[in-house]
Amino acid sequence: METDPERMDNISRTTFKEIYPLIAGQIIERCGIKEGIGIDIGSGSGALAIALGKITDLKMYSLDISTEMHQIAKQNIINERLTYKIFPLIADVHQLPFNGEFADLIISRGSMFFWKDLTRCFREIYRVLKPSGFAYIGGGFGSAKLKEQIKKSNKESKNSEHVKIPKINIEELQKSLYNAEIKNYEIINDDSGLWVLIKK
Repeated sequence: METDPERMDNISRTTFKEIYPLIAGQIIERCGIKEGIGIDIGSGSGALAIALGKITDLKMYSLDISTEMHQIAKQNIINERLTYKIFPLIADVHQLPFNGEFADLIISRGSMFFWKDLTRCFREIYRVLKPSGFAYIGGGFGSAKLKEQIKKSNKESKNSEHVKIPKINIEELQKSLYNAEIKNYEIINDDSGLWVLIKK
């Protein structure tokens, strides 16, 4: 029987397979950063870090708080032959293990909805960003078409556990960003999902 981390990994390689390259492309389009240092927070199986690693020259850190997901990401990175540019770490977004002004790009898909203290996490992300760096944080499926495909697939397979995530409203996001003293940001709420785009 599959454990939760194994099921999540399986979902990222099957049902969700198409969304990661699409979102990686959207990150590049919106942030314009293709080299330097990148961090993927709440990376899970490493799927988004891997998708970004394939189309950029970024040195990526793939962070997750779960030891099990860390091991899965490590193996996925080996399988994709990207060990020279993607480095998995066990870490918590509430206390990132990096010096200030370390990263050119910080990304996260899906983990923001589970953070205990949004303000503290955004403050940490901003601290670690280099001046002129970007953060792209949020969740979504990249397009309305993919979202519908995944919903249909879940309905047919009667498997919807992995999409039950807590809700965050725009006002809550704005308040957290204000409290974190982040002024230069944009909240994107469209077919690609709900994202916070921060420029330092």
